[in-house]
Amino acid sequence: MTLYQTPDASLTYHPATETLHLSYNATRLSTSFALAYQRALQEMRRQNVGKLLLDLKRNAPPTDEEEHILAPLINDIPAGLTRPIFIAAVLSEGQYQHQIGNYSAGLLMPPEHVEFNYFTSRHEASAWLSDN
Repeated sequence: MTLYQTPDASLTYHPATETLHLSYNATRLSTSFALAYQRALQEMRRQNVGKLLLDLKRNAPPTDEEEHILAPLINDIPAGLTRPIFIAAVLSEGQYQHQIGNYSAGLLMPPEHVEFNYFTSRHEASAWLSDN
């Protein structure tokens, strides 16, 4: 079921897996991504959904150029989401390496009730979400 759609993004809910799927289709990340991500977090709270597949693979920058947009992914989780939350972000290989480097350095730590994982494969991200 489609919950939100713009030319840049679509947010769908899959009841069989109880997962929200945010697909961002613009050719580069922009403010519209931040708005779509916030909408997904709001829907998670409103519908009491604990899983989000965040698909950025088509447009994730190969380097740190968009850190000001990607870094807040973990930090923007609203306080109202207190149940266990699982977010799988599908990124390009270059962005994956950058994000893992920041995570390993302790720069990007999620809140205690949030498990945030990065993937380069949509299949692996979906499998991780289904296991949680």
